[in-house]
Amino acid sequence: MTLPITSNFLSELGTCSLQGNSLQLQPPSRESSLPEKTDRIPSAPVSLSENTVKSNALYQSLVNGLNIGKTESPELKANDIAGIKPKLADYGLAHVTRDVYRPYSLGISGYTRLSDDELTKAGIDPDSLNDRSTGFQAGVYKKEGLYVVSFTGSNEPKDFMASIRQGLGYNESQYNQAIELAYNSLKSFGENVIFTGHSLGGGLATAAALATGKPAVIYNSSGVSDATMKRMGIVPEIGRELADSGLIRHYTVEHDWLGSLQKILPVPQPMGHEIAFEYELGSIFGYGLHAFKAHLLETITELMTINKPWLDNKDVTKVEQYYMV
Repeated sequence: MTLPITSNFLSELGTCSLQGNSLQLQPPSRESSLPEKTDRIPSAPVSLSENTVKSNALYQSLVNGLNIGKTESPELKANDIAGIKPKLADYGLAHVTRDVYRPYSLGISGYTRLSDDELTKAGIDPDSLNDRSTGFQAGVYKKEGLYVVSFTGSNEPKDFMASIRQGLGYNESQYNQAIELAYNSLKSFGENVIFTGHSLGGGLATAAALATGKPAVIYNSSGVSDATMKRMGIVPEIGRELADSGLIRHYTVEHDWLGSLQKILPVPQPMGHEIAFEYELGSIFGYGLHAFKAHLLETITELMTINKPWLDNKDVTKVEQYYMV
């Protein structure tokens, strides 16, 4: 099987394809350099003296954030998602990534979740999206002609074990299921498919993107091991190069416990071009709670609402001490 990856964002790398058991990269016609892997969203302290003022400002920002989704292009295509720069669509996808944890949801932020009947008609077994034996969970969403496959993160003990096993190089079932769903989605819905996920779900979306050559947007993600990539027929160095160059965009929050842990342990690092939000720690004594909150999707969406990193030439600011409400 040959899956060409010829999106504009890979113009600097040339053309690559998955052929047989290897991912082959054809050299570009001219010298090029990879973009910086991380875009950092700086923090500028803002003094708010009363909690009521903080809450009101945050509430208004969230309301405005819900309205900005209305300006997204109704003709969004999969290749529009690719690239290293933040995009407005990333905000809506973050809400989709939250929504997938709710199995009976009908959708959110303009994205409609496909029902079991719709999945069946498309040729996808609904049971393949929810496997209690392995802990694998996913949802398929549609917005106009764009299909989004979203994977859940760790929401039960077996998910944490799946992350650990995969990180250590074991053949993990959830990753195999994610790749199979990715191929089936491409077969059922055509080329206009993308992937998203948070935490473990980000790792699953990474594997799906590498397997199909379709873009992914991930949030506070786990890493994908070299052993997993090799089982997919992908040379790890080339897979990381493709991911970091725009196939995958990765939003992170400072002090996220998963990201911090992955940096100090001998485990695979997350893939993709990183867009990092600063999230100031008021006191070292509250680090545990702060690190937990930094990992949450709620924190990511609120920081996206406040900072709006997709706006060019914008002075990004953040509340000095940012609280969940």
